Amino acid sequence: MEINQHNLGILRQAVETRFKNAFRALEKNLYGEFTMTIPMGTSQIDMPMLEQLVGMREWLDDRKVNNLTTQMLTVKPRKFENTYGIPADAIADDQYGVYVGMFEQMAAQAVNLRPDLIEELLLNSASAKWLDGANFFGSSRKYGKNTINNYSTNALTQANFKTAYGLMISYMGHGNTPLRVVPRYLVHGPATRWTAISIVDNPMVAVDGAALPNETYNLCQRIEIKNASIGNKWWIFGEALAYKPVGYFERERPDRIVRLDRPQDENVFMRDEYLFGCKGRAEAAFLLPHLAYFGNAA
Repeated sequence: MEINQHNLGILRQAVETRFKNAFRALEKNLYGEFTMTIPMGTSQIDMPMLEQLVGMREWLDDRKVNNLTTQMLTVKPRKFENTYGIPADAIADDQYGVYVGMFEQMAAQAVNLRPDLIEELLLNSASAKWLDGANFFGSSRKYGKNTINNYSTNALTQANFKTAYGLMISYMGHGNTPLRVVPRYLVHGPATRWTAISIVDNPMVAVDGAALPNETYNLCQRIEIKNASIGNKWWIFGEALAYKPVGYFERERPDRIVRLDRPQDENVFMRDEYLFGCKGRAEAAFLLPHLAYFGNAA
């Protein structure tokens, strides 16, 4: 095929069509059960978090103002890119069709940016920090005089699940009012699949040879992270009011192709190669400690 503007236009359209169609077909709100998508309009977002979670109080004197500004969760998106090159000889020799199909793979990789960042966040749970500078998961955080214990090193067992579940539903805010956390999801990796199934999916359990009702059956929905690096780690994620425990902050979706395919572009002139790529800017972060419990089991 002769390399001219008309034929390059056909190539561009083929690349962009393959990418866009695949992106739309593959895009889904993975981990949306416990993750809020938060659009970003700038290169940094400062989310106000209530410094005091007190709830409604009886109005007996002047209003008591809950400060929204003294503590901010600051998130800066990271930049990600993926670039493919098509040799000019492949275009001239009518072999570019082999390369065009690869842009469906690029779209799949772009769609995976969201779950990749969320899984990275989960894998780094033990060192994740919150807006107060302390670890997000810990046993000594205070909401006023009330302790928020959302961390252990215990293995996933029914007894440890019950302990964590009980802690979450009993959390109190700064004003000694219930935070009314509803634990929704038991999150785990492949290594603890059968344990997790026995805890929340099986309606009956065997006790001394007898089949008895499972008291933790259906208390949470089970979500398996298809990543062997999770190991024996496990989480319980809950909801309260308008918040979920994880935020996916999206500044720029990786849903379009940019290109360097003009004869005067350096890559074409120096390396005889046409470049096509996509980019995205995003980050994932934990939001509120009382909405998440982490079992950092070895």
